[in-house]
This record gives sequence, structure tokens and C-alpha cells, in this order.
Amino acid sequence: MALAGGRNNGYDKDENLRNVSDGQNRRNYIYVGIAFTIFAVLTIAHLATMLSGSFPLFNGLDRITDQLPFYENARNRAEFEGYSGRDIILVCCSWGEELADGELTYFIGDHLIDEDANDNRDLVDRTSIEAVTKAIEEWDSKLEALRFTETPTRRGADVEIYFRVGQNEKAGITNNYYDYYGFVTKSYVQISKGAFGFAFSGSQLEQIAKHEIGHVLGLGHANFDGNLMAAQVNRGSGSVSGCEVDAVSTANDWWFGKPSGSQPLYIRQPTTDYFECR
Repeated sequence: MALAGGRNNGYDKDENLRNVSDGQNRRNYIYVGIAFTIFAVLTIAHLATMLSGSFPLFNGLDRITDQLPFYENARNRAEFEGYSGRDIILVCCSWGEELADGELTYFIGDHLIDEDANDNRDLVDRTSIEAVTKAIEEWDSKLEALRFTETPTRRGADVEIYFRVGQNEKAGITNNYYDYYGFVTKSYVQISKGAFGFAFSGSQLEQIAKHEIGHVLGLGHANFDGNLMAAQVNRGSGSVSGCEVDAVSTANDWWFGKPSGSQPLYIRQPTTDYFECR
């Protein structure tokens, strides 16, 4: 992976991946946050996009509940119906022509997003940036047909990653944008420095970042514990496993499934809504 130095300011979030179709209906996934708490998380994504300065701002509302031990809300619970007894990761969508060179570029903002601070913008600490960098490096090392390359500015970056100040009721948010045909063209990721009254450690931030990058790459949540994409991440894994790698390949099969040394004939949507981990 090529890493370039230098960073600027920015922003981020983990919300709905929009409905896409290639002759079949696609699910609307609500991808919101991860919390390292003793509570189960019930998330209601209510998102508004604003323009402030040179980057978009996202606002979301999450609620805490101890009623649901795994699923975030009724819609996500319904998404897993029919998979009883099977360990699966939901698959949402695929990247489009931005992936045609086998590279996704990313930018990490070096200023904290603080909606209450007016013009006061604090620098992101080195530990947090290193945590995200390590998360991307792990994904990069395990996806042989794809490389992540850091860019010094947000201009032209496929993925923008920002940190949000405070101990919010969400830990990570990913917002994917789509072209006319439903292919991902851009991702914004927001990682909170803390949530539910807890400040996150470097290792927790790294796990949150890995989970969010999974959403960037077209994955939904897993319906079982011990997986990086588990809806409740404190029951998940801190590393990228072969199951997540294969699920990403399934989501972006037009690229990962092409014959070696040749160009894909056409860009296509995933042919399945899930990947089964065995």
C-alpha cells in the first residue's frame, strides 16, 4: 500500500446504504455505530446532510436499549429472518468504476469535528490517526486485488474519514453515495472519540474503523457474534477474517472475480444479498 503524508480537516458517518437493484430489490441497511458498553444498541438513523465550510456534516440519532440483545432495530432484525442456524454477513452493494484500477484512495482529516465549538478546531491526536491507519492497512493486506492509497488532501479521495469530538451516542457512521446505476462512488466515515459516556482507546478506535471500512466495501452486519461486522461490535472480532474478505469479494465480484490479468467485461451489482460464513 502506498501512503502519502499530509492531512487536512474533515468529517464522517455510518448510515443507510441506499436501495440498489440489478433486477432484484436490494435491502436498505442502516449501518450505525458500534458501542463498547454493557448495553445492547438500538439505533434509529435520522440523518441530515449539511454543508459547512468545505465538507458535509451528518447528524444522527441513536438510542440505547437493553431489550434487544443483538439487533439494532426492528428493520435490521427483519433483515436476518430466514437465516436461522446460518452465520451470514449481509451484502449491500458494489463499488463502480472507481474500483476499475484496483485502487481506492482515502483521506484522514486531522481536525476534530465539533459542532458546538464554532470556529475552534482541535487537531486529532496521533494515536487516533494511527488506529485508523492500522485498520486500513489490515484490510489492505488481506484484499490482494485491491489497494488503499492515502491522499494528502480530500480532493478526489474515494473515502473520507473524520473524527468527531465528544462522547456521542454513536461510535462510527458510514455514509455511502451512489451513481445513477446504484454503484458506490464515494464514502464518508465518521468515528467518534467516545460514546455512551466512554472514551475509546486506540485499540477500540481501530476496531471501529475496521468495522466501518467493511461498510465502505459493501458489507452489512453479521447475524452472529465473533465477527468483525457483528451489529454489536463489543461482541465482535478485532481483526479482519477470511469470512469478511470473501464477503467483500462477493459484494464486488465484478472486480475480484475477473480472470487474472484481464479487465472485467462489465460492472455489475452483487448477485446475492448475503455471504455465508462456514
